[in-house]
Amino acid sequence: MMTSEQRYFFDTSGYLFLEGALKGSELTAAREAAQRYIDTPSNSLPSGFEVKGRNFSHGFAFDKTLEALAFHPKTWPIVKELTGLKPRLAQGNLTVNTHEDTKFHSLHCARDDWGPQTPRYFVENGLIYCDYFVVFFYLTDVFPGDGGLVVIPGSHKGAFKRPDSFFVSTKETADPDPHPSVLNLTPKAGDVVIIPELLTHGVLTWRPRNRDRRFLMLRYVPQFLGPIGDNLPFPFPSEILERLSPETRELIEFVPRSRTKEIVMQEIVTLS
Repeated sequence: MMTSEQRYFFDTSGYLFLEGALKGSELTAAREAAQRYIDTPSNSLPSGFEVKGRNFSHGFAFDKTLEALAFHPKTWPIVKELTGLKPRLAQGNLTVNTHEDTKFHSLHCARDDWGPQTPRYFVENGLIYCDYFVVFFYLTDVFPGDGGLVVIPGSHKGAFKRPDSFFVSTKETADPDPHPSVLNLTPKAGDVVIIPELLTHGVLTWRPRNRDRRFLMLRYVPQFLGPIGDNLPFPFPSEILERLSPETRELIEFVPRSRTKEIVMQEIVTLS
């Protein structure tokens, strides 16, 4: 489960920043696995994988090193608490942002599409419940001024509609002027950022021309809910499911609220 410090910062700011979750050989292996996917021509990819722009679908399933991140010891206790011990992995893509293809992505959150009734965030018996959230494993460095992810801290509990004119671009290819309420997060390779879909967030233009921003994005939901915008029991193609270890297939499984998955009882999950 989460530590008391993690609960405090997640509850007050709406995100968690885990420095150095991946280190040494573990980080190197993850970066090398991601690079192999990136370097593989589209017509040579294993069945079930697809590249759209700089989005590499099902990146977590490309290599066991990346698949294991779904259960990483630094994030697994957090995943279990936020889902009320009912976790389900709904998506796991690899993303690469470059200067040429990553422009300003306006602020948004789950309320914009779904209204105020969903998703849900609350605290009960000293534990946090949050039914749609994303875990970003960063594989490259982000420095101040680079661009990338921006958030409005605390907005996951906002009760009022965001003003339509707030932090919007006046030019198609330009970022808005900086605003003190909008925070640009700058993770380094090996860091992890966790945000609920309720948190207002966006993406600034990626400015470096000689470096990219790449990360594995793992989206989690409770086991009885589907991914955002698609309530399919299995959002993954059969070719992808066949590549996965039994533990990961169980994590992906769509099951009733009343059932407790065996993997939840494990503090450390090792892929078989």
